[in-house]
Amino acid sequence: MYNSFMSEHIKHSIPNPEINIDQDLDNLEKKQKERWGKNASDDLARLGLDWKLLENKKTLDIGAGSALIGESAKLKGLDVVSIDNNPESWKKEDGIEIPKVLYVKADAENLPFPDETFDLIISHAGPFINTDIKENLIEMINEAQRVLKNNGELRFGPGNLNACIFRDEELFTPIEEEKFSITERVNRIKEKSLQFLQSINQNFEQIIDKDNKLYDPKCVGYYKLVKR
Repeated sequence: MYNSFMSEHIKHSIPNPEINIDQDLDNLEKKQKERWGKNASDDLARLGLDWKLLENKKTLDIGAGSALIGESAKLKGLDVVSIDNNPESWKKEDGIEIPKVLYVKADAENLPFPDETFDLIISHAGPFINTDIKENLIEMINEAQRVLKNNGELRFGPGNLNACIFRDEELFTPIEEEKFSITERVNRIKEKSLQFLQSINQNFEQIIDKDNKLYDPKCVGYYKLVKR
């Protein structure tokens, strides 16, 4: 469903040249790390991104939670819309509120934006890898493709799809179920995850960058789709 109100508010914010943006961003992300145990730059890095790659793009952050990326992006004058179906759940007991950024309450399966709105869609530890229902994931991906511009990118991760999205018999034979090590199980889930995504769109890739400063073999890689 398209919300016409949103079309009037997805605007590029221009930073104040008198502000030392780099220093302010550093201070902000230190506070984010203290508050949440992570910061926006870390979340971007786990998706193979940095702030420069968001320049001159309209970006949608799905499953934005506490809106770390939107908060830092606003400071840098970047165009990021945060979306989550339950932003209230991210309010801390100590009274800390969601930052004052462009934040939309909506489901990833029903995005309130017109076709071909965004250049980049990202989702760090969001609904794409957390849902345990295949049909929901298909709807999310279809909606993301709808609101992406041609040659736009969808990136989500880190890690594989939720293993519960598959039935046991889809993952392992009875003998494998009995004998597989944890590493073999993770590798099978990785293999089946990419196969399933490529059944939705054959252009899906799983990117594993061992040179990434935040590389973690237990939670490896991210998924990438370029709209053609």
